[in-house]
Amino acid sequence: MTETFIELTEDEFDDQFPLVPNHINPSAGWAVGDSGGCLFETFGEEFAFVRRHDPRKVWTLVDGDDGDMYVISGCHFVNRIGYLISRDSVPDNATIQVHLPMQTDEDEQ
Repeated sequence: MTETFIELTEDEFDDQFPLVPNHINPSAGWAVGDSGGCLFETFGEEFAFVRRHDPRKVWTLVDGDDGDMYVISGCHFVNRIGYLISRDSVPDNATIQVHLPMQTDEDEQ
């Protein structure tokens, strides 16, 4: 079985995979519009909520080895920062990645 790798921009991700707000923590990060934050914690009640969802709707926000962050489809554990849940599923046999470049002080000069 061949796995398809797809890289999306943050805007493409936002358009194609609307997120479920975090109803457990009203001050959660990753705010989308007026709906509040969508980032779920990696432990406790929030992680238990994430685990109850279809894995094709779960996304992991991770620290990359290059200093940037990435959103990767699926539930991952290494370098995880938190989880997102989308309303729509990732296609079968696909892995989707969103690169989130981090700005450094040197970039601002």
